[in-house]
Amino acid sequence: MLDERYFSLRAHLYEREEAQTIAFKLQELETIWYCSQKNAKRVLKELVANGRLTYIPGKGRGKPSTLLFPKPFQKEVEDFVTACVERDELDEAAHLLRLPIPKSWIAKASYDIRKMFSYREQSSPKDVLHAFIARSLTTLDPLEVSITFEAHMIEQLGDPLLKYDAEIDEVLPHIAHHVDVDDSARTWTFHLRKGVRFHNDEELTSEDVYSTLSRAMNTEASTSWLTEGIRSIECPSRYKVIIHLDEPNPFFPRYMAASNLCILPAGTPFDEHEWIGTGPFYLKELTEHKLVLAAFDGYFKERPLLDEVQFFKVSQEAASIINFTVEDGEDVNPAQKHEVETGFRFLTFNFHKDNIVEDPHFREAIYHILDIQEMADSFGWHSFGDPNDLPGENQYVEASSFVPTRSTHLEKKSSLIPELLRKSGYEGEPLKLFHLEFPNAVKEAEWLEKKGAEYGIHFERHPFNFSNFYTEEMDKDVDLIFMGEVSSLDPHLSFLGAFYNKNLFFRRFFPDWGLQWIHDKLEVFKRQDTAEEREQVMDEIETYIRKQNLLIFQYHPVKIRTFHPMIQDVRFQSFGYFDFSKIWIPR
Repeated sequence: MLDERYFSLRAHLYEREEAQTIAFKLQELETIWYCSQKNAKRVLKELVANGRLTYIPGKGRGKPSTLLFPKPFQKEVEDFVTACVERDELDEAAHLLRLPIPKSWIAKASYDIRKMFSYREQSSPKDVLHAFIARSLTTLDPLEVSITFEAHMIEQLGDPLLKYDAEIDEVLPHIAHHVDVDDSARTWTFHLRKGVRFHNDEELTSEDVYSTLSRAMNTEASTSWLTEGIRSIECPSRYKVIIHLDEPNPFFPRYMAASNLCILPAGTPFDEHEWIGTGPFYLKELTEHKLVLAAFDGYFKERPLLDEVQFFKVSQEAASIINFTVEDGEDVNPAQKHEVETGFRFLTFNFHKDNIVEDPHFREAIYHILDIQEMADSFGWHSFGDPNDLPGENQYVEASSFVPTRSTHLEKKSSLIPELLRKSGYEGEPLKLFHLEFPNAVKEAEWLEKKGAEYGIHFERHPFNFSNFYTEEMDKDVDLIFMGEVSSLDPHLSFLGAFYNKNLFFRRFFPDWGLQWIHDKLEVFKRQDTAEEREQVMDEIETYIRKQNLLIFQYHPVKIRTFHPMIQDVRFQSFGYFDFSKIWIPR
């Protein structure tokens, strides 16, 4: 069993370790072990008694103490991994992989780890796939979820009334097998399939649809905009639902295909740890460090071919090295799939603080400073599709739009920056630049900090994580923030959500005058009959955003998904993730 306190101590202090010796202060143990100094001393005494280390107190006030270890830390890590493999203790190994262990050690042990966390054909037989996440989950409430991985999990657990098909750009029947609409496009009638069952084996009826939509209508949830236009709902029979809208909305079926409105049982209060839906998988286990999806045998569509998908929380380094694998005894080169993400990275400004970012000259100066090609050259990135480059990591597509197909090159002129800053009246005051904790996000923020300093701009970097994302406290501090926006399979619905979702930064940070202009255009957008007409309105909105520099477009990431070559039918679903319901491995 993992000695959590011991391994945590060595992992966090390892950078300072020399010849298995570390100089430290007792206060550091309080932070590492999340305990009082009294408890830290008690734990230290236990480790000494168990022969894990030797403790030499510092002589004199303020003098550092010393720890001596009998074994090299790398050897202890490798021995523990070997023991976990032999005993098939997945949870114990995952616990170790959450610690800040040097990446090279994980790489060295990656074959044994991949073998242990591989796809399994068990004696049951039961087909299990193991995967990794590098952070804690935020929320699995479909009305609140705004982070891509969690949104993808919702798609595995639940089903909306309708389903959007990206290949033909149409909404298809799903829980509702037919939809009727009156001539005014105000009254929509949904005819429900019989025999659709929830994970608790109850049959889905019109009352469940009523309850789900009412929950969205009667809360201040981030995705309640999907139901804002509903005036009333009728349930004239067990399998029939009639929805009356305040205004005509030909786009309404796309709303009903949103996974945020997956149908939940009316008689069961929502609990994200006891998630009950109708999806191809049910929630078997959810803890701080583990998520398990199990195939739902009673699924009204095609049952998943896998029996379980288990997600373990590990460190960012471990997650980047260990891939989906098959336990076949051979260490083979993983297969890869490359896809330009239907989303983009950007820098935006907090217009709700009284400071220099409100000045258009200052924002234009930042536009010219944030030159993606110059940044990419400094990082060794390459433009995706360059015939001189082989597909691989560190590729990107320059962004000027929400999606790659509308993006073009944007000219940057560094010669304009000094005069723009002079016109803005910027006097060197510090500006808080927020960015995610992921390595690439840190690197990009550091680049902008350094580049800004060349022109006398004082950026103070502030890392944040997804647990901070949903809190409004952060909004009071942000001056500028790096972030990303990713589309679901339905890019037009996602475009609406980008501006209507209360959790997303466009709604939180854009100025009221800018949002009003955009919202007026979105009303026009919803009335269009064809995709081409909607694309035209989207282009107008993006042009306005660029002209006002409400945000600075950076790039579209190129996602690389790696997996064992025996894994079949690997398809991308919403947000660039694998569709787990279609994956299978030939026996």
